[in-house]
Amino acid sequence: MLYTDEFMESLRMEGDPIPDHIIEELFQNSQVGTVNALLRQLMNNDQSYPEELPDNIEFWLKDTACCPDGVDWARMRNAADLFQEHGIAITLLLATSSLVHCYAARKGVKVLTFSYRLGQNAYRRIAETGQFVLQIMAPGGLESGGQGIKAIQKVRLMHSAIRHLIQKTGRWDEKELGIPICQEDLLGTLLTFSSVIIDGLRRLGMKVTEEQAEDYLYFWKIVGGMMGIREDIIPQTMEQFTILAETIGRRHHGPSPEGVQMTRALLEFHGDLIPGQIFDNIIPALIRELVGDEIADWMDVPRSDWQKLMKIKELMGLFLDSDYTGVLGSMTNRLGLALLQRQSLAMTDYEYTPFLIPTELRKVWGISGDEEKGV
Repeated sequence: MLYTDEFMESLRMEGDPIPDHIIEELFQNSQVGTVNALLRQLMNNDQSYPEELPDNIEFWLKDTACCPDGVDWARMRNAADLFQEHGIAITLLLATSSLVHCYAARKGVKVLTFSYRLGQNAYRRIAETGQFVLQIMAPGGLESGGQGIKAIQKVRLMHSAIRHLIQKTGRWDEKELGIPICQEDLLGTLLTFSSVIIDGLRRLGMKVTEEQAEDYLYFWKIVGGMMGIREDIIPQTMEQFTILAETIGRRHHGPSPEGVQMTRALLEFHGDLIPGQIFDNIIPALIRELVGDEIADWMDVPRSDWQKLMKIKELMGLFLDSDYTGVLGSMTNRLGLALLQRQSLAMTDYEYTPFLIPTELRKVWGISGDEEKGV
């Protein structure tokens, strides 16, 4: 795959045709209530789909209710094993460096700020990202009827709904920005779930073999196709992921008021994650170490003394990894669980509700049921 500027520019005019058409028809037929009910129920694996769904969306849901044929499940399980091994660190990376990489994309980030002006809660969207990854990477998450399948369906429909709503405002410059949540921006987002995570783990001094890295990227290649990205444009290898990341970074990364605004909201979300002044500014330092000073400066990420400690990668790898023995392991548990509890509150605008950590992952990470409830 050659990611030329001309080709990438053409991707900015492509959305996700089938669900886009479905959403457009639902809005035209004044079935917005059906859309809202569906999005709510898709996140609960114990509930069936709303009754009397329009045929088009019912057929689409059934057609997309499983992984594509020919999936290498051994590689998928290897990726899930990596997530189990480094899940606490990956959760932190998703909620820090991955989001800042998204915010550095000057065109793509405008969709986020635009959609928040339509009424979405910035903190809740951060939490939903973490919940999404937990659901698809948990054991059985992508099996038929799994929570991960419904999570993917919900995200796809939500993207189509946002495209529709933004385009109908008449205030979106499609000629300059492309279609909201276009194929190129979807590719950029896929990078933040995949290669950015592998790079982040290695920057923290954690050992990730080439086979583990390739299998983790393979997992997200499959998920990317299920999320509506054209399969022919998704990278196949780490080398191709790297080329794509360099291309998108060159084309789009830079300073913007929207990027600074979103990063500021992210840092506020993480503020006082652990009580006590000793940990002040640890998250900004972590972000700087992971994304580099250039992007951090563009996004107005503050500097702090914690950056000196970040350079001791072996220590930070232990601090953030899932080893629950000794002082460093205890601190890891505290920091990771604090983040998950913060996300739990954000899911309902700070009215407490369980942020669901699959049972299998809680066991591996040493998180008891009482801890998850904040006891």
